[in-house]
Amino acid sequence: MSALNAQVAGTLDAPRSACAPERDGRDGLRDEFLALASHELMTPLTSLRLQVQRMKRMSERQAESASTWGASLDVVGRQVNRLTRLCDDMLLAIKLRAGQVAAERRSVDLGAVVWEVVAGLAVEIRAPSSVILVDAQEGVVGRWDGEQVARLVFHLVKNAIVFGEGRQIVLQVTACPGGARLVVRDHGKGIAAEDHERIFGCFERVGDVEHYGGLGLGLYIAREIVRAHGGSIGVESAPGRGATFTVELPLD
Repeated sequence: MSALNAQVAGTLDAPRSACAPERDGRDGLRDEFLALASHELMTPLTSLRLQVQRMKRMSERQAESASTWGASLDVVGRQVNRLTRLCDDMLLAIKLRAGQVAAERRSVDLGAVVWEVVAGLAVEIRAPSSVILVDAQEGVVGRWDGEQVARLVFHLVKNAIVFGEGRQIVLQVTACPGGARLVVRDHGKGIAAEDHERIFGCFERVGDVEHYGGLGLGLYIAREIVRAHGGSIGVESAPGRGATFTVELPLD
């Protein structure tokens, strides 16, 4: 058995936690995970294959312009980044479940992290600046793990993009008594009350795979990062009324 297979098998044999929804045994969990992972990986791989074929044809026609090459390479770069994040999320979920992730704290400006994450996502999804609005109070600084906080912000914003139905998304960063508050608000399909807690579980989702995609890991990862920092996360939402996620983090 390879090291990777041994790690996955060990994870599946571990006691159930929030990362393991109730299924019909180990095989059911493995089958569901493989189905989700296969669907998510196939989309960028298909795009990469088409772009590689296109670049191969262009290499046979020397008259192709540099701009056309650049556009194809841009698509390849975005899909490679997407595949990298998918793999990172799967490995991080395994480590979180095993309690192997610790926050490496240093001085971090929450507003600066939010701006950086939003700028990267806006380029990746080619969203107009009016779709994602940021209202970040200056000087909201705490001792947090900068990389983990960026991952937390990324998943909350990405979730808002996926379920926001193309409507405006608003992010707010403010100081609160003893800590910092991050609010991510969308105006999309919303979430039923009975699903408010469930969506933070590993592999959990409120939309079908074919339409919304995703491994059901983003909000689980976000919650565990918040917990590792001694903070809290919650959602206020109703069907057809969008969703508002609120994160509070202590400064130390």
